[in-house]
Amino acid sequence: MIAAGFPTALGLILPLLNFCLRKVSLWLNELENHRTEAEYRTHFIIKVFAFRFVCYFAALYYYSFIGVGTTDPQATEHGIVRVASTLFTYITIAHWWNICINVFFPLLLHRWRIYRDRLRLKKELRKLEKAELELTPSLENCLSAEKRLEKKKQLLNKRLLLEHAQANIWEEIVLPEHDSFTEYLFAVTQFAYVTCFSVILPITPLIVLFNHLLNMRLDAFKLCRGRRRPLALKTGGIGVWNHVLHVVTVIAILTNCSLMALTSSQFSWLANEIGTLGVFALAIGWEHFMLLVKYIMQLTVSRMPQTVQDEIRRKKYDQERKRYMQLRLKKRNSSYGTTEKKKSSIT
Repeated sequence: MIAAGFPTALGLILPLLNFCLRKVSLWLNELENHRTEAEYRTHFIIKVFAFRFVCYFAALYYYSFIGVGTTDPQATEHGIVRVASTLFTYITIAHWWNICINVFFPLLLHRWRIYRDRLRLKKELRKLEKAELELTPSLENCLSAEKRLEKKKQLLNKRLLLEHAQANIWEEIVLPEHDSFTEYLFAVTQFAYVTCFSVILPITPLIVLFNHLLNMRLDAFKLCRGRRRPLALKTGGIGVWNHVLHVVTVIAILTNCSLMALTSSQFSWLANEIGTLGVFALAIGWEHFMLLVKYIMQLTVSRMPQTVQDEIRRKKYDQERKRYMQLRLKKRNSSYGTTEKKKSSIT
């Protein structure tokens, strides 16, 4: 209970802490006064991801390397169990609680605002109907023509405004603006869970896959029901998130090699044979080899599939061919016009 209770409480508190840290990151970004919107967005992403990485992964790294002890195998096993239980709590309870905070809580708050505004509209409509009923012919006879006309104009304008206020477009304007930052942050964090600690909890990729499938439907629901209609913007890629993914990959290689050398029971006999320094050198060598493989794949594997590259080349060729044909046609028409002018001048 203690091994599962503390990570559960931590998983419920961390989304609220991340909300506060995001506000702090936004405040720090405003103080820095960046020149362009791209710089502003880049530094904001770095701050928020750094805060989140420290909040979520500090306990995992502590249980993996510091809280396991050095020589006691039982302490190492207890530390690994704590890492597995904490990771399981983060990718289930903490993530689902974060979904409730980011998706359902704003939607419930919006429904409450709409319900309150509709009650106010109903009250205003009752007051308007009461005012229109009070404007009886006997009362109209007591007023002058100018006052009667002004009173009718006021009531008519008020009814028009109330009818416009009942349109659905005003309910959509009250919705919060859509921001893809949360989706990117979720994807990178889940990627870090899989790459860094799936060796301790092998079911992590399956749970993360389920979370991604669930988030796909929740994002569609959020776009249709819980957010303002976003504007389509062109972009050349995912921006600074690409560099964040590369950093996470390097951290994952270092983490897996360290877990293999320091906490794996299969390397205990190797430590007795070649010593602790030999195991450390072996882990460093394996880590360098994996980093080399990572950078080779990064340089050789293209970001676009071959079919997309072929389609881009084909469209570029068609555009150049079309432009060349237009230039040839224009040149031919101009030469034909000059010959006609020469013939007319000769005749």
